[in-house]
Amino acid sequence: MNDGIGRLLNQREIARLSSLALGSRFTVEGTLAGAHRSPLKGFSVEFADYRQYVPGDDLRHLDWKVYGRNERLYVRQYEEECNLRVYLLVDSSKSMAYAHKGPTKYECAAKLAGALAYVTAHQQDSVGLTIFDSDIRRQMAARGGLEHLRILANLLADHQPAEETNVAMTLHRLAERVRRRALVIILSDLFDDMERIRNALAHFRRRKHDVIVYHVLDPAEIEFPFRDIGNFQDLETGETLITNPREIRSAYQEAFAEFLFSCQRICAGLDIEYVLATTDKPVGAFVQEHLNRRRRAGR
Repeated sequence: MNDGIGRLLNQREIARLSSLALGSRFTVEGTLAGAHRSPLKGFSVEFADYRQYVPGDDLRHLDWKVYGRNERLYVRQYEEECNLRVYLLVDSSKSMAYAHKGPTKYECAAKLAGALAYVTAHQQDSVGLTIFDSDIRRQMAARGGLEHLRILANLLADHQPAEETNVAMTLHRLAERVRRRALVIILSDLFDDMERIRNALAHFRRRKHDVIVYHVLDPAEIEFPFRDIGNFQDLETGETLITNPREIRSAYQEAFAEFLFSCQRICAGLDIEYVLATTDKPVGAFVQEHLNRRRRAGR
C-alpha cells in the first residue's frame, strides 16, 4: 500500500492491530466507552452537518433533497453520542526531528498515532488529529470511516517538523477546542518548562477528558552514548556547543533522569496515563502490548 495507513504501517503491523480495542477509563459523553453501540451504528437522532458521500457510506443517510438541488450525493452526519471520541495531538516541533539511529521522533510519533487511529476506526469509533508545534499546523475533526482514516494517515506522513516548540501554550489552546468529553492522546517529547506542561495537562483533566501521554524519545537522549568530542546542536535554536561527552555524561544522565521522573510524577498526580515510547521499539508490537495492558487493567 502506498496511500493512507500503508504509508505509516506495514502489513505485519496492521495485522497486529486488527484485534485490539481502545477504550476510556472514564465516562465519555454520558456513556461508558465501549459499553454499548447505538443501534444506528454511530448515528444518533441529532443532525449535525453534511459531508460528501464516499464509497462505503451507509446509503440510508444520503440526503436526496440535497441531491435534487445540486445533483451531488451528500451524507447527513449526526452527533455520535454513544461512541468514543479519540483525539490524537502530535508534536511536530523541531526537536521532534532528532534521530541518532533509526527513525526521527516525529516519524515514530506519526506511526504511533497512525496505529491508534487505525484501532479506533476499526472499532467504529471516531478519531481526530491535531499536528502542532508553536501553533496548530494541521487539524481534523473526530470522525469515523476508512476515508477519514486514509486522509488522517496521509497528513501524518506528509508533515515534517519545521518550527520551534511551545508545547504547553498550544496544549492549552487545544484543551479549549476539545469541548466534548473524550480520550485525548498526546504524543510529544515534552521539551518545555515542566510547570507549564503540568498546567496544560491539568487543563484537559479539568474538562473531564481521559488523557494518555506517549512520551516519545530517542534512546540516545536517555542514555547519552556519545564518546568523542564534537559539536552538539540544539534543533530548536540552531545553537551549537563543542564539548567532551565523557566530561558531562554523568551530569547529563542525572538531569535527564530527573526530567523523566518529573514527567511521570506530573502525570500520576493528574491521573493521566504515562507511556514512555522510545524510537527503537517496533510500533505494532509496542501498541499491541500497551493496549493489551490497558485491557487487563480494565481501561
